[in-house]
Amino acid sequence: MSLPHARRLRISILALTTVLCVVPSVHAQDDEKLAGLLLDLLARSSENKTNSATGPTVVHEPHFLPGLSLKLTPRELNKALATQLTTFPLPSSSGGFAYTTDPATGEVRLATTTFGPVFAERALTIGRKRFDFGLAFQPTTFDSFEGAELKGGNIKFFLEHNNCCPATTPPTNAPTLPTGEGQTPYLPEFERDLLESQMSLDIESNTAVFFANYGLSDRLDVGAAIPIVTVRFDASVTSTLVRTATAGNPTIHSFDGLGLASLTASESRSATGLGDILLRAKYNFVRSHANALAASIDLRLPTGDKDNLLGTGATQTKLQLIASGEYGRFAPHASFGYTISNGNVSDLTSEVAIDPDLPGANSVILLEPPPFDASVPDEVNYGFGFSAAAHPRVTLGFDFIGRTIRDVFRFEVGDQSFPNRAAGALPTAAYQATGEFLVKGDPTTGTKENLNLLLGIVGGKINIGRGLLVNTGVLFPLTDSGLQPKITAYLGFDYVF
Repeated sequence: MSLPHARRLRISILALTTVLCVVPSVHAQDDEKLAGLLLDLLARSSENKTNSATGPTVVHEPHFLPGLSLKLTPRELNKALATQLTTFPLPSSSGGFAYTTDPATGEVRLATTTFGPVFAERALTIGRKRFDFGLAFQPTTFDSFEGAELKGGNIKFFLEHNNCCPATTPPTNAPTLPTGEGQTPYLPEFERDLLESQMSLDIESNTAVFFANYGLSDRLDVGAAIPIVTVRFDASVTSTLVRTATAGNPTIHSFDGLGLASLTASESRSATGLGDILLRAKYNFVRSHANALAASIDLRLPTGDKDNLLGTGATQTKLQLIASGEYGRFAPHASFGYTISNGNVSDLTSEVAIDPDLPGANSVILLEPPPFDASVPDEVNYGFGFSAAAHPRVTLGFDFIGRTIRDVFRFEVGDQSFPNRAAGALPTAAYQATGEFLVKGDPTTGTKENLNLLLGIVGGKINIGRGLLVNTGVLFPLTDSGLQPKITAYLGFDYVF
């Protein structure tokens, strides 16, 4: 490496090190972490207050919490949001310039007429002893999940009361069982009430990615990408008592002890810090005049705080085959890969807890939750598109970026029947709950399947000076599956020397 190149490399490394040193650290208590926010709000909005006329014999404050602890869907929703948010695609860290050395003359020249894909990868490498440094910004707002709008209370759950009473005659009293189980199911009648909880979410993720690549040879690149991430959640849960058996005495279950039937719990939390660092290598093993093939390996390290949704919590290894071509001003490309994940999401995504200061907390034991798999799933990755040289200094292009997340729970809005919910002698009329957000399959166990996500990207690269590119464009969802963003703009800079 020449002296000027070495000096620039040292300066670039120093700049990256400085950025890492000034990134604000996240210091928060567990009850302030982003990964636990949704279940925290569901728990807080389910806490009743007891009227003096019904206590202290029966303290009703925590009696819907066991119903929450039995629900599979809120946990799996929380995990799905965590994994899909932290693995959302970012602009490629591959360089926009590709150089080659003429074996006959030793001349170094540009190998292509385009500056490469607008968002994806191509097979060509940047060239021997070339150093590429860049920065990309991507602010993303998410507005739907599995076709349901995140705002407006479209994600709804129904919670059951526990079998709390009679309080003085165990084992008839079975607080660790839902109201329909035990020796006295659905008795006393107030155990038949339900709680309807509607969730509203506003999720934003702002990412700045610093990346660098170095050409060890004309065919082998190594590089790294360092993301700095800010995540913000604004969330609220509005819970409403469904008085299937206590309409004549609304003070038994209420949020103020006097008959208040509805309560909203809301909170905003945010975190900023280092995300999951990416280390990468790409080898261009076939190169002809028009076509090229390459293999790459990306190692994503769990450096981001998973409790604050800044990282996945897993070490991920992506193996990928990349093909690209150059036909005059037109350059198609395609890639196919597989990501192996090894690690778990935050424990906070599945924890339901009772506030120890809540009256009656000691009398209620949360039920054994349904089985929960915290592991981050594997993925199949694919992409294809084209770029075209609209001008010697301008490349335009279109990319498709696809992901198949393997063996995960899917969700749907459905109806559920709760038996024996009216007052009076058993059996009584059932309550038909409508519009509940449920895992597909059996609501208590679910059925795993693959999740297909597809994004489209339109953008361009502009050469504004020797070795300097400005990259910009927009990405947009092409399916309504999983966590989906609004139309998202990105901006990046790429410099090679």
